[in-house]
Amino acid sequence: MTAMRSTKGKVDGRLMQQANRALVLNLVRAQPTLSRAAIARQTSLSPAAVSGIVDHLAREGWVKEIGAAVTGNVGRRPLRLVFVPDARLAVGIDLDLHEVSAALVDLGGVPREVHRLSVPDGAEPPTVLDLAAELVRRATRDVPAGQLLGVGMAIPGMVRWPEGINLFSPNFHWRDVPVRAMMEERLGGVVFVDNEVRALALAEHQYGAARWARNCVFLDAGTGVGGAVILEGQLYRGMHGAAGELGHNTVEPGGPICACGNHGCLEVFASGVGLERRVGEALASGRVSRLAEKRDTWTPGGLAAAAGAGDGLACELLEHAADYLGLVVANAVANWDPELVVLSGPVIRDGGIFNRVLAAGTRSVLEPARARVRVAPALIEANVKIIGAASLVITEYLAAPL
Repeated sequence: MTAMRSTKGKVDGRLMQQANRALVLNLVRAQPTLSRAAIARQTSLSPAAVSGIVDHLAREGWVKEIGAAVTGNVGRRPLRLVFVPDARLAVGIDLDLHEVSAALVDLGGVPREVHRLSVPDGAEPPTVLDLAAELVRRATRDVPAGQLLGVGMAIPGMVRWPEGINLFSPNFHWRDVPVRAMMEERLGGVVFVDNEVRALALAEHQYGAARWARNCVFLDAGTGVGGAVILEGQLYRGMHGAAGELGHNTVEPGGPICACGNHGCLEVFASGVGLERRVGEALASGRVSRLAEKRDTWTPGGLAAAAGAGDGLACELLEHAADYLGLVVANAVANWDPELVVLSGPVIRDGGIFNRVLAAGTRSVLEPARARVRVAPALIEANVKIIGAASLVITEYLAAPL
């Protein structure tokens, strides 16, 4: 019995040590002008405990002391602590319908060189994951031993966390693909795998529009439409990995069939793929539009340009998409009561419909929530899902630094 109590004490002590290190490290990340004494005051840890933690974090390269803090007091001014973003690196992989991309990302959310490969149409999971593994090898070729934290991967569709099983990806037509296990077999190390919009949400929560927000909803309209929810500062994934699947909210009962098998989903009307399909169907039915001149104008940006020139079909499709996106935003506000809603993706950004989505959502949201909830565009435009995929790894380690 004594041995068991001793082991438990060691485990509890180790967990407490990790928790205190995480507390200090994340405080320095948030407030990069703190001294050791200021940390002790804010955390209620003893000055000796803070010094021990800071010394350890400095030896490991997580923080460093520079300059001096301005205190207003007479006498020697204390050194201030700063977080070192390139102390560690993680690989982020973004798997899209036509391309897989990967890059090293530092602890400040800054990606290094991005490596890309095209995904052949109809490629099976082993082929796609072989491409992803090759990009990881390229990205990590010159990384010193001990600096790489791990690999994160953002993929479309429903993902069961932490097993990393892609339960269903409508656009890829994948079902029950053990992505994490397959990638770990290829790379020989731990790989974190999650839904692409949850990865995007994590990036915006760590480094972008939702930084330090406690409760927020994310809606991304790109190739497909996805969503994510952060509650009390943590990603909420739900029982089966489907929480926040806003793209498959029904907005038009009995409407056109969606790739998921249901009818009238938001994704049918407000995704890049859905809008392209709506253009094709309208033109085939005899609608007159300048969009008939070139198929490569059936993109969100092309629709916006056509709408700006007065094209009726383009205006109609973008207005329809914006109204349905706003309706789903309003429903999300009613369901989750967030402080912030973040809108992202080329349909909203390149389609120029942010303000109309905002107006449509405001019309539908309950009166008490209108003054409380802020709706904002995403701040990270380039490589956000790569950054988010890497953040799956980074947040795990920042929560329990060794």
